[in-house]
Amino acid sequence: MAQFPAPPVGPGGGSWLVLDRFIHRTDRDAEDGGDGTASELCYTCTDRPIRASIRVADPPAVSRLRLHWPGRREFRGLVEPHVIAAHDHAILFEATVPLEDPMCCGNTYSFPIDHFVYSAFSSPPSLHRLPVCLTGGVSTPDEDIYFKPYQRRQQRLMLEEEMGILCHGRRGEFTVVDFTKFGPEGELCLLHHRAPPPAPASQQKKDIEMQWRVKKVLFPKGPSAHYWITDTIVPVAGRFLCWVDCYQGILVVDVLHAKGNSSKDYQLRYIPLPEEALQSDRLDPDGDCPDPARRVGIGADGTLKLVCISRPRSAFTIRSWTLPDINQTKWLEGDTMGAAEFWGLCKAQGLPQVKPTFPLVSLAHPHEFFFLLEEDHTTYWIVEVNIRDKVLKSSAIYINEEEEGCTPDRARRNVFDGDSFIPSAFSCYLGMNATKSYELSKMMQKEKQLRVAQRKSQTEGVEGACC
Repeated sequence: MAQFPAPPVGPGGGSWLVLDRFIHRTDRDAEDGGDGTASELCYTCTDRPIRASIRVADPPAVSRLRLHWPGRREFRGLVEPHVIAAHDHAILFEATVPLEDPMCCGNTYSFPIDHFVYSAFSSPPSLHRLPVCLTGGVSTPDEDIYFKPYQRRQQRLMLEEEMGILCHGRRGEFTVVDFTKFGPEGELCLLHHRAPPPAPASQQKKDIEMQWRVKKVLFPKGPSAHYWITDTIVPVAGRFLCWVDCYQGILVVDVLHAKGNSSKDYQLRYIPLPEEALQSDRLDPDGDCPDPARRVGIGADGTLKLVCISRPRSAFTIRSWTLPDINQTKWLEGDTMGAAEFWGLCKAQGLPQVKPTFPLVSLAHPHEFFFLLEEDHTTYWIVEVNIRDKVLKSSAIYINEEEEGCTPDRARRNVFDGDSFIPSAFSCYLGMNATKSYELSKMMQKEKQLRVAQRKSQTEGVEGACC
């Protein structure tokens, strides 16, 4: 059976973190505050300095990447940097980079996209800007000469929901994979980052190896390529990346095999969901919004787990299944929990009794899952529930991105109205370097819970006076 090794313990006593997709972008340099999670300096494609750090929190509290980008110009409607994927010591994110020439700034859609990998394998952490992939992009030489270094249409179109990252080996290696054109014309675009070479003489070879490679794939029988919607991409056993449609099944890519030099088309493998899970349709058939009812993730024992929340709002049921072996297709039915049991646990801890959404598989405990509870449009809770033992183990309030020490007059850049989070073992690679970051998270969590409690008390007082 292909399994993960147990991760070590991180600075806050946990072995993993719940990572938000929103990134807090700031002009401040992380080194000014003595942040031990700050990466080495890197540069955008326009040669602007950039650095990453992370605010680490123990689950179920949410951790958030911070991007230190001094001098980045503000443009109305420009998409903010955001996390795409994470695995072990690496976090993959993307950022739209404003062009330097004022003549090219009229159309923000022409701004190129940089992809970065923030890695805690070394100390201090490293930040790698991935080389641009122009294979499959659109070139118009007469127009392109005005955009330096290049405009977005010249880049290969890589959708964030189809990109994954896999860490492997013992020297900090990782491979980024993009899946394009599901179906008979499908392609994998792979970038393999090797460990630093031992001698400067091999620098040229290193640069050659850090290039994207495109490989045709053979789509398997079973899934509908036309209706396929990728809900998540799950790394398994330091070898596989799994593209998951939570209403069809799993497409398995053996990354270590696919990144080889063979010119043959790569054969994908398909694992259908358990029969009971195939009986329901997704709420949003177009897949424009993240699915709030299902999730597939890797468990503490290294096995894939599926968790589903049935559709009825008042009588929902939480069900789970386990795939014991990535090389097989047989799912085993797991634990269940009904609405009355779930709401009873919430009521006992003073939490909102609403239907849970956006389930997440725990990386630390095999029978525990995390759920998002919406108290109101500004207040969300994340709860950790053991559905086998029927215990609500802990809860945390969601910290909005603009609450990351911003000035009151800063415009709101990211609006959270519910989304899936990313499980990651990143924190256990930071060691004691994240102690200051961890203490900051505890303080922010305590302060926001106090503010929410005070607001509730005031609201109840006004309602009582009216009666």
